[in-house]
Amino acid sequence: MKIVTDSTADLTSELYKQHDITPVPLTIHLGEKSWRDFYDISPDEFYALLSKSNEVPGTSQPSPQDFVEAFTPYAESGEPILSIHISSRLSGTYQSANLARNHFPEARIEVVDSRQASLGLGQIILLLVEKIGRGARFEEVVETARHLADTAETYFSVDSLHYLQRGGRIGKAQAFLGTLMKIKPLMRLVEGEIQPVEKIRTTERLLNRFVELVERQAAEGHSIKYSLAESDNGLLVDGLLERLQRIKNATMVYRARIGGVVASHAGPGTLGVTFVRDR
Repeated sequence: MKIVTDSTADLTSELYKQHDITPVPLTIHLGEKSWRDFYDISPDEFYALLSKSNEVPGTSQPSPQDFVEAFTPYAESGEPILSIHISSRLSGTYQSANLARNHFPEARIEVVDSRQASLGLGQIILLLVEKIGRGARFEEVVETARHLADTAETYFSVDSLHYLQRGGRIGKAQAFLGTLMKIKPLMRLVEGEIQPVEKIRTTERLLNRFVELVERQAAEGHSIKYSLAESDNGLLVDGLLERLQRIKNATMVYRARIGGVVASHAGPGTLGVTFVRDR
């Protein structure tokens, strides 16, 4: 079977190659220039540009034709395709993939809304790869993808809500607007939409809160698999990871570097954690 996703999964090129996953890129716009996420511009290059620009970046989703081209070789060879994407409440990418599926009425193509972005989407994909490696049938993998979309929990924080507000992705976290002087907003994805959790006063307390969230799940006797995401704050996440690795029954899946598309809407200084209970 073939997994198709989009560049907001924020996986590395090495992981895509290792697991034969096809990422369809979204596009980043800054000023009069545009780049395909991860294909034309790396996260490091994007953060460097962002630090020097007064422009607010924008993004655009892949077209249905982009997905038609991605699906064609596998549909024609009869290989089943699982196409799993960023939350439909954050992007029209899922809809583009659905429209492309209509071009292949005889093919086995399942399009799944992950209700996630970045590390959440990437973690789901890597857990699906594990299941495929254990010999699961296509239908079982699709069922697991939908289960993980329902159960994965993602919490994150940003340095400023300016980017989320300008990009229209702020969701119910708009309740935080106007109250964030020297506050670290903790947010989460609920059914694919950004919702506020709490306002935290210092970075240290924010990191403590991330640890508490994972500890609470593990303390209930569950085996937890988690992923971390960093933007331009790798040293901060180094310390957080060191603490999370000491939690019993908690295993890291991967550490993501947030790419240009997600960073365009979240901004620099973003970090997050996703965790799921191990079935």
